[in-house]
Amino acid sequence: MKPEISEFSYGFALTNELVGWVALSAAPVFPSLIEEGKAGGGYDVKLDRPGVPLFLQFKRSHCMVRRTAKEHQAVVALGGTLNVPYYRFPITEATTSDQHELLLALDDGSNLVFYAAPRFHRRNEINQAWSRSDVARRSLFVAPRMIGPLDDEQHHVAFDGGNTWLCSEPRVLEVLTNRGLEDKLNGFLKEHDQPLGERLPSLVAEMHEAERRGREKAELRRGSRMPQDTYISDRGDIPVVETLTRRSIVEGESDAAITPEPEPPMSREPKPLGSEAAVLRQVADIAAHVFETQLIIVQPR
Repeated sequence: MKPEISEFSYGFALTNELVGWVALSAAPVFPSLIEEGKAGGGYDVKLDRPGVPLFLQFKRSHCMVRRTAKEHQAVVALGGTLNVPYYRFPITEATTSDQHELLLALDDGSNLVFYAAPRFHRRNEINQAWSRSDVARRSLFVAPRMIGPLDDEQHHVAFDGGNTWLCSEPRVLEVLTNRGLEDKLNGFLKEHDQPLGERLPSLVAEMHEAERRGREKAELRRGSRMPQDTYISDRGDIPVVETLTRRSIVEGESDAAITPEPEPPMSREPKPLGSEAAVLRQVADIAAHVFETQLIIVQPR
């Protein structure tokens, strides 16, 4: 069954909920809001305190209800368990995009990078999860390096309430729940006590290098002898990330619906940015337009 919700709506709901973590401060970074000096857009990140970047790529989950579904049949043939109904989301095919190779290069152990997907697919379910602050609990987080390099075939992550598989040739995947993600973030914060503002320039360099490695591996996989020499994150014309607004209530619905709308373009010149805030905006731009992820800065409260 096709999902009734968009990646944008799911990402908005999940991000908004992560911001409310009790033990941690999680701030999504939206470059245009940094420019406007608005709280909640990354401007309120404490650059003089430790912080770790969290990169999330949001996925929609398709609900599979028949035992004839190919992932179910393949897992059962191996003697594994994948209960029906189950969910699945696709990994972008290598013939279509370098997306997975780029995320794999970014997920080198020094960053926290995850595909995030919901255990629901209907609009009423996301509204219910939103109203109960249950979106993160009903999500799973899959690190690209747990998936590893892929060939040019179609691949899906398939999961039920307790089992997760990479298909087409099934193998068990290690994934995180929201509690596991929070524990992972706490562990990273203990290991990385450098002030965030001091860390940002090296993070930009690491992201450029990850893009270079990812694109070169993608080119080699395609059999090209001419790896790309110019990378997107080296350009100076990366567009500004669209911002997310707060939730609104849809008339006639009892639950709070997730209906984010883009903010109108700025009608004035952006405020000048200090050097550290400018680098933070650059990191968010690269995260969005090269790696197709939402950057969230996580800091201790």
